[in-house]
Amino acid sequence: MGLFSKKKDTAPAIPKEELIPCDKMIRTPPSKYGKGEKLKKVTTEQQAAYNELLKYFQDESLELPMDTNNTTGKKKNLSSWEKYWLTRECIYRYLRAHKWHVSNAKKGLTETLIWRREVGITHDDQSEKPLTGKDIAIENETGKEILLGFDYDRRPLFYMKNGRQNTESSFRQVQQLIYMMESAVTLCPQGVEKITVLVDFKAYKEPGIITDKAPPVSIARACLNVMQNHYPERLAKCVLINIPWFAWAFLKMMYPFLDPATKEKAVFDEPFEKYIEPDQLEALYNGKLDFDYKHEVYWPDMVSGLDEIRHACYERFVKFGGVIGLSEYDIKGNHDDLLYPVDFDQTKAEA
Repeated sequence: MGLFSKKKDTAPAIPKEELIPCDKMIRTPPSKYGKGEKLKKVTTEQQAAYNELLKYFQDESLELPMDTNNTTGKKKNLSSWEKYWLTRECIYRYLRAHKWHVSNAKKGLTETLIWRREVGITHDDQSEKPLTGKDIAIENETGKEILLGFDYDRRPLFYMKNGRQNTESSFRQVQQLIYMMESAVTLCPQGVEKITVLVDFKAYKEPGIITDKAPPVSIARACLNVMQNHYPERLAKCVLINIPWFAWAFLKMMYPFLDPATKEKAVFDEPFEKYIEPDQLEALYNGKLDFDYKHEVYWPDMVSGLDEIRHACYERFVKFGGVIGLSEYDIKGNHDDLLYPVDFDQTKAEA
């Protein structure tokens, strides 16, 4: 298909009697989808690049500013939670994103660590203004961004419903994306690093919904910066549907700012059910989940559920040594013994 070509291929609607009532986030993928992949084999050169970055960030004397412009002049060592974020897979994600260029990957990781401090998602007590679900709850009162279900590869589904916009453009909308991206990757089960994003531009005419319009370029670019620079190698696919004429124009305007990897993952006007099993897809898109967004039900359940998952993983991180370079496979699992110690030679992993 061409970049902005359209394709409609919608299956018949699911019979009402087959629908599954749903009003909360789904925490785990179906067991029939199997288990996540263990660590993959890497080359000697890739292992060497990883080792160099690991050694750099393991330095206990390393101090980083509290914000991107170092406005306070303060610097601090990495907290335990920041070490938890610096997993083996995290370091490899940045190396892949930067084409195995060690200095560029180091720069990217450093910038993200500082950025995470600045926006308040370190999840420890270092941040003076932590970003919480309460801070951006108003943005989601109409259910414009939700986590619901998993695709065939066990990747969390992150819905963005632009036609359910309920607030005027502001930085808080960027904060909502940050919070939801952080939530989506937290929801990734063992052996899964990426998420699938489903974008629906359909306009809804309901109380509290603002007239359909494209976001300002400044907000859009800020969101794009978040996705590309601070969550690299996290997007598996982005499927966009019900795109109105003004959104097509906006997408074409934003397209030059996308990196090549992101461009390859964008799919335009193909039905969601092509990529997702009915049992995991909202009925609105020909799935079986009869999802009813009730803010007072969904939002607190999602926030508390993700906090539980995050803290359970952190406890396993501490159990296995609490050091930089532990594997997400161990941290997100439920096995008792450490499978991938920090000094594990990944060139000897199963091919």
